[in-house]
Order: sequence, then C-alpha cells, then structure tokens
Amino acid sequence: MKNVLIVDDDTIIRITLRSLINWEEMGYRIIADAIHGQQALEILKKTKVDLLITDMKMPVLDGIGLLEQLNREDHIPAVIVLSGYDDFKLVREAFRLGAYDYLLKADLNEEIFTAMIKKMEEEVFASSGNDLESIEDSSIESRLLADMAVGKRELKEDFFSQDYLVIQFEIEDFQKVSMRFGEKIEEELMKPMLEFAGQIPRVAARCVLGAISPSRYVMLYRIFDTGQYRENAVSTCKQLSNVWNNYMNLTVAAGISSPGKGADEFLERFEEAGQNLRLHYLKGKMEICTPWEHKTVTYEQVCKAGKTYKELLTGLMTGDELSVQEAKKKLFSDLYRERLEKAKCICLYLVCNLAWLLQENHDDIHSLFPDEVNYYEKIGRLQEMRNLELWVNNYFRWILDYSAHQSDRRQADMMIRAKRFIQDNYANPELTLGSVAGYIGLNEKYFSSRFTKEEGTTFSNYLTEVRISKARELMETTDLKIYEISQNVGYNSVEHFTRMFKRLCKVSPGSYRK
Repeated sequence: MKNVLIVDDDTIIRITLRSLINWEEMGYRIIADAIHGQQALEILKKTKVDLLITDMKMPVLDGIGLLEQLNREDHIPAVIVLSGYDDFKLVREAFRLGAYDYLLKADLNEEIFTAMIKKMEEEVFASSGNDLESIEDSSIESRLLADMAVGKRELKEDFFSQDYLVIQFEIEDFQKVSMRFGEKIEEELMKPMLEFAGQIPRVAARCVLGAISPSRYVMLYRIFDTGQYRENAVSTCKQLSNVWNNYMNLTVAAGISSPGKGADEFLERFEEAGQNLRLHYLKGKMEICTPWEHKTVTYEQVCKAGKTYKELLTGLMTGDELSVQEAKKKLFSDLYRERLEKAKCICLYLVCNLAWLLQENHDDIHSLFPDEVNYYEKIGRLQEMRNLELWVNNYFRWILDYSAHQSDRRQADMMIRAKRFIQDNYANPELTLGSVAGYIGLNEKYFSSRFTKEEGTTFSNYLTEVRISKARELMETTDLKIYEISQNVGYNSVEHFTRMFKRLCKVSPGSYRK
C-alpha cells in the first residue's frame, strides 16, 4: 500500500478526495490530511508519504512553500496539485518544483481522478523513482502546449516568430459531460477534440491546440492577416465550437486574448484569454468573448464586486434567507445611488459571480432557468430602477429556491457517506459520533440531530445494529469464539457485547449460535 497525504484548507475538498475513489482497491491508503503546509510537514516528519495531494492557496504555509520545503528533504513524494482557474502562475511554479500533474477543482470527479492516479501509477511508481525527467516524453504538439500552458517547459521560439493570440476554450456543464466518458475521458473526449480540430484546414495551418485539463483547451493562433485577424479568429472559434457540437454533442465557449509578441508575453496573454472566457456566462452558451468588443463588464470589475457583496453571494449560495435580506439592503442602497446604467452593470457583476460559484459547485447557471438567457440583453431592456429591483428580487428568489433544493440533496448525500463510513469502520472500537461527524464535515451536535431525523434512529443505535448484524453473520459463517467475534465487531468488552446482543436479539450470543 502506498501512503497518501491530502493537504487542503477546504473541509469539503478533503472529504471529497477521501470518498471520491476506492483508494485501497487501487493500492493506496490515506494516512492523514492537513489544513495547511506546515501541518503537512509535521506529518511528513513522522510518516513516509508516497503521494501528496495539495492545494495551492492555504493559510500558514501554501502549496508552493510546502514544495520548496520538500525539495530540501531526501524523500520527495509524487505530488498532484489542486488549482482554481486563476492559479496557473502558481501551478507553473509547482511544476518547476517537481509536481507530477495538476487538476482543476472544477474537474474533480471520480472518472478523471481515477484516470490520473492510474496514469501516475504507470509513469511514476512503475519507474525506478519519482524523477519526472526520466519519464518518456511521448507528447505531440498538443501535449507540448499543455505543458507549456502551466510552465512545465519553455516554449520553442519558432512558435512566436509572428504575433499571436491565445484562445481558451471550455466545455460547458462539464460535470454531466464527464459522466458520458467515464475512465476513458482522455481517449474518448480529449484526443477526439484535438483530432477534429486538426482536420480544420485553417486550424492546422496557423494554430497549435492543446488540452490543459479535460474541460479546458488552449490554442495559439498565429496572426498572418493584421487587418482581418479579429474577424478571422472569431470565425475560427465559431467553426471549432460548431464542429465539437455537431460531432461530439459538446457546447464549448471561448475567450480570446489581445495580440502577444514573443514568448515572454505568453503567460500574460494566456491569463487574459482565461479571464475573458470567464465572462461568457453573461452572454449564453457557445459564446466567444474578445478584448476588442465593447465591454460594460470587465473581469476586474466582477472580482471587485464579488468582494464587495461577498455576504450576499454567500447567503444566496447557502440558501440563507436572513443574511440575503440584510445584504440586499446594502445592494439596493448602492443601486439607487447610481445612475441606471451603472446599477445594471452592478447586477451583471453579481450574476457573473453567481455563475462562478455555481461552477465551483459543479452546477451550471444555464441549467437553472428553462430558457437560455443573455444577461446583457435581459438586464439592458429594463428602463426603470423599480423594474431592475423587481427583476433582482425575482432572480434572487430563484437562486435561493435552487440552493435550498441543492442543500437538501447534499445533506442526503452526507448521510449516505456517513453510513458508508460506519459500515467500513464498525470494527474500530474508537469509532464515535464525533469521528463520523468530522469525516463528513459537520458539527457533532447538528450531525446527531440530522442523523436521527433522516434515519429514524440515533447514531448509537444504528452503530449497535450494524455491529450486532456483523456479529450474527460471523456466528453463522465462522468458528470464531464469542470473545473473538466481540473484538472483530468493535467491542473491547465481551460483557458489553453480550448485553448489546441480548438487547437486540433477545437471546445470548451462545444461545443464538446453538
């Protein structure tokens, strides 16, 4: 068994990684998790770790700091980096410090993660060590660009002999899409996307396309036509999106950068393309966002509004009506102090922030409403502040109702995970209400009341029923002694086991066996 350490300050991410795949079946065991790099280092001093999965942005000591410390040690585990869409500079630095691969948090699902672990098993652990330079480079241009996008290696200079654009593409509603391909996501999704693109003459003639994650792709577009490059680039993106849609049933949006000059500007243009792409939610599906179109909304403005109205956005996403009511007072106070056009822009900023938050939760803002919405047009048609206020209230009500529904579903999922955890760990005498609550990330008191409500019995009674059921099974199928069975189902005291058995089965363990 290879030892795994998870490092992330987000409880939900740690829980997700623990339960996402069957670790033991794949030859791994999670020995611990940590909430920041410093805590991880303390664990690493005491225990050998073969695989480290770490977030980039954490308090106390971040992912980069952790990797820098690890590089001073004799044993360096294989490292998978978790990142957000705005972490590519950090991921680039992580690769320079020896990380094996990275995964966008929005792409975190069983199929993709399983494929990554299997690939790492072949490339890292099957070799003589964790020396990433020793791995055979079987990449073609697409893989080279993927490596380059996050800084694994320097770009060849001839890629930049002319001015260029960087274009990022994103598969929309990717969580549902990924379920179609399962573990064959690289073979049946990523490779065909690149192959279809390569069959388009103007893409093959002037572009290099690569995958930077299963959901996101990047294209280097060489500018040969300085007078027409804007129209031609948009036309190329539309043609690509239509091909992917017609032949693979994928909806793909795009963000285009302003022109770059030389290799030194690539990362800046790459990030600009990603920022423009993230604004496409306001326009609709399969839309293309460019730096030269007239903009009433910029990426920086959306980010600023996200900080200003953080309490409102958090309340909407968690279904907290009281905090939303309070936060709306500030919002409407701000809106009525502004001219109508500026107030409309603030509403667009909030819609875009909600789209980002939904994406982080593996939801899609386009799927919330029966009809596809262009928010620029929808909000732009409102002619009075009163109408804008009414629209915002209705929109927030829709989001709150959706969040409440999702919260109920997530709570049900948590109870399923809790019961599965009990089934897997009933033999541990140390299994307690607190340890199960901690595993699924809930407050102990809240978990206790929620469990009783959902299951119709207390946690203690449920655990006892599981243990006694397993004891009966052992009595029926093995020759183990009663005290051995008692220990195998989590009881240190055979007397206590006997009392619990008689309470549930109405006979003693010995009589039951006879």
